[in-house]
Amino acid sequence: MQIISKKELEAEIVSVRGKHMFTNSLKYSEEFKQTHRDILKKINSLTSEYKHTLKWFKKEYFINERNREFPYYEMTRDGYIFLIMQMGRAKNKDSRDLFVEKQTKFIDAFNKMEQMLLQQQNTEWVESRSQSKIARREETDTIQKFIEYATEQGSSKAKFYYKHFTKATYKALSLLERKNPLTRDTLNLMQLYQLVVAENIVKNVIKNAMVENVFYKDIYEMSKEALDKYAESINIKAIKD
Repeated sequence: MQIISKKELEAEIVSVRGKHMFTNSLKYSEEFKQTHRDILKKINSLTSEYKHTLKWFKKEYFINERNREFPYYEMTRDGYIFLIMQMGRAKNKDSRDLFVEKQTKFIDAFNKMEQMLLQQQNTEWVESRSQSKIARREETDTIQKFIEYATEQGSSKAKFYYKHFTKATYKALSLLERKNPLTRDTLNLMQLYQLVVAENIVKNVIKNAMVENVFYKDIYEMSKEALDKYAESINIKAIKD
């Protein structure tokens, strides 16, 4: 377990780890001018009484200037809002105004961090969408060669293999809606990544099998089998006919 310093904890109102935002009890204590001991006591009481709130608070430890170890809580935006609601109202107007000001400061910090994460995620999605277009183009180029290959082997309906390979890919990844493939623009970041991998799998199976002069119908079955194995490896339950 990595133990952070008190100075690092108090540096930012809202921090981010991966795609998760959180604040902490030390920063809350500092901003709202309440003792950290009282904040810890309140969080312990709330999480004991309301078990469903445990997911909003995570107990960690920090070291102070004297290198002594103390507990604190990381809390999500939901945890922060829940704590605020349970802390009671200030009695005089000046105190209430200050309380509202601090509330607003935390909420603004969470909103700003959320916008930053959304922008980052959108950039990643655009990049993945671009990569998926390249993968699809390479796959369709390979399928075109496969159609010519199948035609030479006697297939009279080889042109339909564009549709067959596409449907097999989307079916393996459970990306069908009313038996039709979902459009790429509706897929999330993970689905786009999985689709790129799957289309590369199909492309490589076709290429390698044609080099070995495998019968075209067997190549199609080999591709479906490879897709099902990939889907299974990433815990996706393929759509059955």
